Amino acid sequence: MPYIMIMGGLSAPHLSKDEGATVYGLKKDERASVVRELNTSLGITAAVSSDSEKTVRVTQKGMTLVVVNRLHSLLGYDVVSHSMAMTNANRELVSFTMYKKSSPNSHTHSHSGTSSHKPHSHGNVVNL
Repeated sequence: MPYIMIMGGLSAPHLSKDEGATVYGLKKDERASVVRELNTSLGITAAVSSDSEKTVRVTQKGMTLVVVNRLHSLLGYDVVSHSMAMTNANRELVSFTMYKKSSPNSHTHSHSGTSSHKPHSHGNVVNL
């Protein structure tokens, strides 16, 4: 599914219990890429990938904007027109933003779908 949901408010000091943000909907290589880029750029372990839950947990405070920017530049995700908010069990406001694949990436996908009609010899020429 080409959607990501980030839950949690990392830069909300008024929350009594701020456990960070969770990124959903990334493929395994995308999760690894996000974790690697975040941790490398900051020089600390700010993000951890969980293959069993298929999520990326970001626990470093003040990381929300970094996550948004990295996701867009790395994976070609655009922010959907609105963010949403909900309250958790402690009646605290938890915000999340939906992301979707940008159009250039979906165009690339459709192009690879049309490449199935190419002749075998054309494939050899491309490989050369």
